[in-house]
Amino acid sequence: MSTFKEYAKRAKERMKSGFWEQAKQEIQTEKQVAATLGLNTRQVGEEERRKLQRKIYDYDGFCEEQEFYAKVEEILNSDELISNPIMRLADQEYMERLTPAEKQVYISKIATKYREAVDKYKRLRS
Repeated sequence: MSTFKEYAKRAKERMKSGFWEQAKQEIQTEKQVAATLGLNTRQVGEEERRKLQRKIYDYDGFCEEQEFYAKVEEILNSDELISNPIMRLADQEYMERLTPAEKQVYISKIATKYREAVDKYKRLRS
C-alpha cells in the first residue's frame, strides 16, 4: 500500500475511534496534573502536542522514544548511584555485532539522546 493511502487509512481510523477527543482530554489532564505539581503547564502542553505529532507521523520512532525516556526517567528518579547510565541504556547484544568505530558512533548517539532526555526531564520539572 502506498504511503499516502496508509496515512489516509490511519487518519480515518483516528476519526472513527474518537482519537482527537481523547487526545484533547489527555492534554488537558496533563496540564491539570502539571499545575497541581507546580510544573510549567505551557511546556507540558507543548510536550504533549509534540508527542501527539510523533505518534501520528512516526509511530515506531515515537514508541522507541517513549521507552528510552522512561528508562532515563527511571535512572534519574532512582536513589541508586549510577556511574555509567549510557551503557545501561545501550543495547548490549546489538553492540556485540558492531566494529569498534561503529560502537563509538552508537554510544555517541545514545549519549546525545540521553542528554536530550535529561534536558527534557529538567525542563518539565522546573
